[in-house]
Amino acid sequence: MNFLPNTFHEPANLLADLASLPPKPPRSKLEPHRELIRELRRSGRTYREVARIFSDRLGFHVAPSTLHSFVKVRARHRKQVQFELPPLMQAVTEVVPSGRVAAFKAKPLASETKRTRFVFRENEPLTLSSDGGAQ
Repeated sequence: MNFLPNTFHEPANLLADLASLPPKPPRSKLEPHRELIRELRRSGRTYREVARIFSDRLGFHVAPSTLHSFVKVRARHRKQVQFELPPLMQAVTEVVPSGRVAAFKAKPLASETKRTRFVFRENEPLTLSSDGGAQ
């Protein structure tokens, strides 16, 4: 498999090439301990206490700020996944307008006549209209 920058790949071939690549190892050294960190945080442990537990029990030295960053990034990712919108077709079929909204939309627009208080005639001073402002 050859990925040259100037070589044109068909999209189907490119997807097949990408599928055959081995999975990437996790970038964080904390990834194997993800569930342990989550459970310790849920039980009310501070990042400093979690770092001390890692150091004492696992012989694994990690800074509390590193733990905080690790948790924060994964929490942001979970929020993005949690608030996904439903597929478009499903959302369209579920939306049914109420009777009042449908009646309002079906109602023809009433054309209002513009009311003016003054009558303008060229070369004459402005005068109040005599019919109460209706044109």
